[in-house]
Amino acid sequence: MEETMPTLLITGANRGIGLGLTKVYLRNQWEVIATCRNPETAAELRTLKGQYAENLSIMTMDVNEQTQIDTVLTKLNKMPIDVLINNAGSVEMAKYGSGAYEKINGIPIDDPDLRKYDYEEWESVLKTNVLGPARITGSFIENLKESNHGIVVMMTSGLASVSGTWQAGRYAYRTSKAALNMLMRSSGEWLESFGITAVAISPGWTRTDMGGPNASNSIEQAAQGVYQVITDVSSDDAGKFLNFDGTILPW
Repeated sequence: MEETMPTLLITGANRGIGLGLTKVYLRNQWEVIATCRNPETAAELRTLKGQYAENLSIMTMDVNEQTQIDTVLTKLNKMPIDVLINNAGSVEMAKYGSGAYEKINGIPIDDPDLRKYDYEEWESVLKTNVLGPARITGSFIENLKESNHGIVVMMTSGLASVSGTWQAGRYAYRTSKAALNMLMRSSGEWLESFGITAVAISPGWTRTDMGGPNASNSIEQAAQGVYQVITDVSSDDAGKFLNFDGTILPW
């Protein structure tokens, strides 16, 4: 009997770490359901489709749009999902480099003055980075239950560490990722009752649109590291805050 390929569902697969993870999983002979808001503009993702026509499905899905999520659910029906990576995320990018920003060691950080903060932007980041993963995880729970050992990954950041905070600013991104960690930890109790393991993984400081050109990790290094951490995850790891190198990060 032919063995069925394991299946990955990933959000935000059109660029950065999401695209890097899509490539790594395809190389390792996984079936990948790659989702993003605008597949028609995802040139590199569509190029991958030409290389992996049988293993790669590209679908439109904004994590904040339940109608789009429901459309993907209908297409997948009861297809087992072995790994769900909540990768789609947002950061206050529009503010980087503006006059309100200072630099530490050449790296732009947002002004810590709460009086100047764009609160609508903050709400938008929280919506995408916290409510989006919650909505996606809840929506695909039945598919995860069809797996022998479903894994839910929240792509987080070392900047979510409360004990590791060393500078003011970046409030929207930091609070959203700290909240995402709590979502993983608390919903993980519920997911465990279905045999599903939830973990939060930081890809490290990576050279993406969000991470900037001075970051220490290449996308390939980060994606390969995250892939290996997920591959090694067992039920004993439920609720852990992990780095891309497998070490445990401080809350």
